[in-house]
Amino acid sequence: MEHIHILTDAAPVPHGAYDQAIRIGNMVITSSYVGLHPSHAGIIAGGFETEFRQAMHNIIVVLAAAGCTLCDVVRVNVSLTDIQKYTEMDRLYREYFHPPYPTRRTIGVKELIGGAQVEIDVIAIVRENGSHSQ
Repeated sequence: MEHIHILTDAAPVPHGAYDQAIRIGNMVITSSYVGLHPSHAGIIAGGFETEFRQAMHNIIVVLAAAGCTLCDVVRVNVSLTDIQKYTEMDRLYREYFHPPYPTRRTIGVKELIGGAQVEIDVIAIVRENGSHSQ
């Protein structure tokens, strides 16, 4: 099956050996995103909530470049450097995802690149008819 490499300037362009996302058939798998501004100016200032929102923005624009939206997401992976931020993360998460929620894995990690506090990646299914649920 052909791999389609997704690339948009609206999200941080990879400087390493990875793609922003790959589409295989109707499945889109994103790389992980932290609160990095697309200009690569470093982790966005403003704390956990600001970082979470920037990471979600990065995912949203990459999904759009792949032809889908958050409504098409079926799996979310979240890494937190402070697992005590779980409740805050879940509150913010509910602003972006609505029932029926995608499956989710949330883990605590020692450290993230650039000193980020949160990192997120998703798997989405592109609906060929262009309609989105929710």
